[in-house]
Amino acid sequence: MATRSMLTRRQILRDLGLATAALGLTPILSARGGAEAATTVAQATPAGPAKSGVEIVYLNQSRGQAKTLTFLAEKYTKEMGVKVTIDTPGPTDYPRKLQAASQTNTMPDIYYATNAGEMAPYYKAGLALNLKPELDRGWKKNFRPGILELIEFKAGNPLGVPPGIYNAPWEGNSYGLLYNPALFEKAKLDPKKTPASTAEFLATLKALKAAGVGPFLVAAEFIHIFVQSYVSNYLTDDEIEATHAGRSPWKSDAYRKALQVFVDMREAGAIFNTALNQPNPQCEKSFFNVQEVAILYTGVFSIPVQVTTAPQFTAYSSFPLPKAEDAKYSPRSFGAGGKNAVIHAKGKNVDEALKFVKWLTEKEQEQIMMQMVPLVPTNPEAIDPAKILPQLKTFADQLSRIQMVPTQRTAQVNEAFVKGVQSLLLKEKTVDQVLDDVDKAQKG
Repeated sequence: MATRSMLTRRQILRDLGLATAALGLTPILSARGGAEAATTVAQATPAGPAKSGVEIVYLNQSRGQAKTLTFLAEKYTKEMGVKVTIDTPGPTDYPRKLQAASQTNTMPDIYYATNAGEMAPYYKAGLALNLKPELDRGWKKNFRPGILELIEFKAGNPLGVPPGIYNAPWEGNSYGLLYNPALFEKAKLDPKKTPASTAEFLATLKALKAAGVGPFLVAAEFIHIFVQSYVSNYLTDDEIEATHAGRSPWKSDAYRKALQVFVDMREAGAIFNTALNQPNPQCEKSFFNVQEVAILYTGVFSIPVQVTTAPQFTAYSSFPLPKAEDAKYSPRSFGAGGKNAVIHAKGKNVDEALKFVKWLTEKEQEQIMMQMVPLVPTNPEAIDPAKILPQLKTFADQLSRIQMVPTQRTAQVNEAFVKGVQSLLLKEKTVDQVLDDVDKAQKG
């Protein structure tokens, strides 16, 4: 697997010039240069005064996309005369700020949707506009096939959300493994040969551990996503769907095998944070900034965090979750839309908010995001495989074969998996006991 080499300032200037010229932008390099430089482009197109007198606010969760969204907001103000403010409290404070806004009747015009289980209360309270009618009128052309189906709530869904589509994603999201080739070399592992099977994966983690390197890390909030991706070795999408919908039990061989991977990593001493209780920002810091962990399981959204917080660390790459030796099927990543926008249905500026969100998903804006963030666009006309960074390639490839499982796990099931795996790692529960808890959570 090729890694992205370090670039000189002249190369960066050349590449940014080529990439942005077609978009009508002027690259402004920061003092530090590097991939972070493009995020200051907003200076090239100063926003004019708002003509309509309307101001809309987007409550943004993403640190990695904040500067790009601010640039696009200023661009929109200049073009459309509507002032757009990007409010970014950060991923840790975001849930609290959104909840507080809902309780004090100060909801922003637009906000970000986290996972379906967490957002269900907002949707059921009527705090999100159903976008499906507008999508069916032609807006859906801005989204690659399959993305909208995965975020649509069908009638009778286990979360009890009224049927509809409540967020518009501009980023395609899939999951995989980031790795540090330098730490592979320290463990005398070939950095160009990544594990292709679960057995090879465990052997790699053991070698890293023996070399004094932090082997593996996954954020607590992604434990259930790791499990869902791994069980695709044994279950079809329809079978996973049946489990999520409560038609099949969680206590099955497929889920036993997925949880057994965590037991095997525990026994090998291969988990850097032994209880896996860290949130993803801390895991990203361990991988990108401190570089104390060799392999991180995460989503494509972590790459913009590197660009923003560790711009000099570009010599890392990615690979998909390895295949189980006894797999019945090729494993498929969990995925769907990534960063997105939800429109406050009871807000004062619903129409203007909808216009802005639709504008964000147009080809030109998504190409800007692909270059500046960077990300994998959901608009099929925006993506250019020749311009995707090496680190993004695994995630872009995964997006073409993500699981088609529209029914999402409930928040209770997610919590049962997270706490259950943590109990496994602490030797407090067995695999079957964890799955018993998950089945109970499914039944409410």
